[in-house]
Amino acid sequence: MIVMALLAGAMTLGLSGMQTALVDERLAGNYRAATLAQMAAESGAIVRGKKNSANDSDVSCEALKESVQRNAAASANFSKFNAIESAAGNSDVVAGYYFAECQNAGKSSELIVGQVKRNADVSVNEFIAVDYYVLYPNASGGSSPGEGGGGNNSFGSGAVVAGKGGVRLTGSARVSGGITTSGDVEIKGGASVPDSIDAAGVIDSPNYWDEDDTQNFRENVSFDSVKQDPLSIEDVYASLDRETEALTEGPYEYGDVRVGQYPLVDATISGNGLIGFNESKKPGENQVMVEAENYDVSEVPMITGDYPVMRTRDFNQTNGSLTVTGDAVLIVDGDLTLGGGGDEGLIFAGDSSLTVLVTGDVDLKSSLQMQNLSVKTESGKPRFAIYSLGENVKIAGSSQAMAMIYAPFASVDILGSGGLRGALWGESVDVRGAGRIIGEGSFIDSSSSATDGSGSSTWAPF
Repeated sequence: MIVMALLAGAMTLGLSGMQTALVDERLAGNYRAATLAQMAAESGAIVRGKKNSANDSDVSCEALKESVQRNAAASANFSKFNAIESAAGNSDVVAGYYFAECQNAGKSSELIVGQVKRNADVSVNEFIAVDYYVLYPNASGGSSPGEGGGGNNSFGSGAVVAGKGGVRLTGSARVSGGITTSGDVEIKGGASVPDSIDAAGVIDSPNYWDEDDTQNFRENVSFDSVKQDPLSIEDVYASLDRETEALTEGPYEYGDVRVGQYPLVDATISGNGLIGFNESKKPGENQVMVEAENYDVSEVPMITGDYPVMRTRDFNQTNGSLTVTGDAVLIVDGDLTLGGGGDEGLIFAGDSSLTVLVTGDVDLKSSLQMQNLSVKTESGKPRFAIYSLGENVKIAGSSQAMAMIYAPFASVDILGSGGLRGALWGESVDVRGAGRIIGEGSFIDSSSSATDGSGSSTWAPF
């Protein structure tokens, strides 16, 4: 079954009883409502993804989506409203979802519409705007999960992958899209139920979860092959290091970079390099901070051919905005920090993409608000990919990062109300507080799903 989540923001809310810790740290107003609607749709996607119901609908999913966007959806096409929880102190304000059977590219599918509204009895059209939607393939059938055999023993095909360091979920952490690890999984506190887990070690989950909650969990799995760095990113970096060595020498600018510090508050990455807007000039003028040269980067996973390449030491965005125009590759011989300060963070113009190779640590901060971007471009390239050789990756504050992050030697920490939509690979993954991961995409292609032995375990834009 394919499940599509169509998320809608409806109105300004106060504090919510559903995930209060998460909402309290997020932006106010309509963004808060959109966050609740997104959470409701994710919950609906997880619930519906476990169903094996037949689907004989001949209605187009695209047509259904458009009808919802026009506030013209026929109630007969949708299920009843499935409430998740009421807002604290106001029983009339509820978050929940509808679902509708449909056909997408010839495949049986379901459209999930998440909503926040004042009355559970109003129709599917009672919301203001659609701001986010994804496609979640989750084929039905297959063997029941448990210990050892059955399912998919191909390591690394899921959206969230960890090495021997394992995965830990605490607080009100949420992970969707499936977990694969060559270590153990520990789940404590009020963490939500992941939709699937495949672990070479043991799974320690709350004892109040029943068999329906854990039916897609497998422990003591013997994977066909486990490699810490199957994409050989160390070798990729070593090769590019030699090939682009000229960028570390004169006349090229090569050193630490800081975007957001006056007078270079805003900057652009393009085929012309890293260009900062110098506000001290009257009028302001563009200033080259780092030059770019074209190189064949086909060794880098998921991209091919010539790209403009820039190279720096530590790269730190402390404030302002960084806009990506076109396709580019950035090599950071040091640490990468993005989303500092309170401005717009990282912006992608049109169908642009940015691939970053980092030798050090990665820190994604609060001003990254990228939840409305697709993970891949129209041509299928990752929109924002980070390949790190460092030991630490942190996503914190209220950061909402959209990225494919491959850091096979790193401890990955997602905390506060930080969130990631995309694919994640680390030596260990720790999601705590109100942190969450929405799995979308995968670094390792696989024709079988870790939950049931058929279909695909990836998410993609709808």
